[in-house]
Amino acid sequence: MNQEETDQLASPFLNWETSITPIPRRGTIEIQKNRVHNLERAISLINNRLILPGQAFSLSQHLGEPTIENGFQSGPVFGGGKVLADAGGGLCLIATNLYSLFLKSGCQILERHNHSIDAYGNERFYELGQDAAIAYAYKDLAIRNNFKTPLLLEIGMIGDTVQSRLSAALQKPVEVIVRSHVLQRIPPAIQDQHPGWHICTTRYARKENACWRQDYVSFSHYMPC
Repeated sequence: MNQEETDQLASPFLNWETSITPIPRRGTIEIQKNRVHNLERAISLINNRLILPGQAFSLSQHLGEPTIENGFQSGPVFGGGKVLADAGGGLCLIATNLYSLFLKSGCQILERHNHSIDAYGNERFYELGQDAAIAYAYKDLAIRNNFKTPLLLEIGMIGDTVQSRLSAALQKPVEVIVRSHVLQRIPPAIQDQHPGWHICTTRYARKENACWRQDYVSFSHYMPC
């Protein structure tokens, strides 16, 4: 770290963006406890992470393989259009929370995957098109700090929520607007199932006294379930 970066970190950090995600209370008592355990384990591995200018942040790289041997427990995961159980289940909540944080902060999104299904329907805790799934060696959430100042990532559990914050020594240099809209609704094959969706999410950003410009777009496909 050079002297300029050291001087920046010595200044009071300014809040750029916060993200709050409620923790679902679905499943058995054991599943709920394991989900919370996995969230706490993940938080311990990424909290107070400094992301330097130009540096990439990979959620999978910081969490490692979510195995029992690495301190994770069995929790809910989505696979093949179904809700299953596997070690590290529940970590997609961390990915979804951070995706919202980084997206609305204006960071460069390098990799993001939506869930395969809209498992929560009208009870979902994220806006369609703004969730993120993670699967070791298969799906990652990765971003780059495309700003000229180090970014401090803080994340923790407060009550029944996961809350994160991105801050820096400098004022946030851009305004950001994120919008998601439905391209297509896919009716379910069986009554009472959740429909599928095609969603487009677009980010617009502008610097001071500049025009708005589109700097990111993603398309999310959810199968009926």
